[in-house]
Amino acid sequence: MIQGGFFKSIRLGIIFVFLILSVVTFSLDAGAVPTRLVVRARANDAKFIGTAVGGLEVTVREALTGKVLAQKVLEGGTGDTKLLMKSPISRATVLSKGGAAKTEFVFDIKEPLKLEIELKGPLGAGNNIHHEVKTTWLIPGRNVTGDGLVFILYGLIVHPYSPKPHEFYSKGARVTIGAHVTPMCGCPVRPGFLWDANKVTVTAQVFFKGKMISEIPLKWAGRISHFEAAFSPSEPGNYKVVIMASDKRNNQGVGITGFVVVPEKKYHKVLGR
Repeated sequence: MIQGGFFKSIRLGIIFVFLILSVVTFSLDAGAVPTRLVVRARANDAKFIGTAVGGLEVTVREALTGKVLAQKVLEGGTGDTKLLMKSPISRATVLSKGGAAKTEFVFDIKEPLKLEIELKGPLGAGNNIHHEVKTTWLIPGRNVTGDGLVFILYGLIVHPYSPKPHEFYSKGARVTIGAHVTPMCGCPVRPGFLWDANKVTVTAQVFFKGKMISEIPLKWAGRISHFEAAFSPSEPGNYKVVIMASDKRNNQGVGITGFVVVPEKKYHKVLGR
């Protein structure tokens, strides 16, 4: 009986200590205010950037210490085309209507907090992924919402689709050099459209044995965002292709691929014919 009373006293003591700690913790956090931070990314001269190009990774750190406070993926749509690209815009215009991609954080803070926001992406942009950093203060109770904190990403996404890396060709074959080119949001490029294919300059440089042997303009290929040209290699060996794209709005992008030219007999052997 004495033993049972002893253990009961211990349990009551543990509960009492737990309650005291809970009260202390509550009092420490009582002054904290949930404060929201919205982060978005927009392509220069285009729309918001989100899921369709792989999303973007956002990391929030305490600026003075580097401590990671939160990390999320920024996803969603590109927003309202008419609002973003056609309508007159005033200072009070909220541009993020229409499901524009975002990520949102909530921090419980009692005093102003200096933040470092790091953005990587679009994650589907290959060679043209950005790594951007902004700093801002976050004041308790003063939400950064609406359009939020917006990263403007310059550049073009350039994805070579032909030749595929290390693709084999026989000597004398005609090689199609092709690339899919878009703004950072992935928005479509075609003649006479908002993102006009006639105002995008796409060029391929072909290298052989460390020297540039040809520079070829790529033209719109009749499909949205596709640009192509033809090249006929004259010697067996390894070729590198650097595809460069730029527009009249200070956007630029680069894609890199390569191919191998082999004698016809070896070509058939490689293919197992």
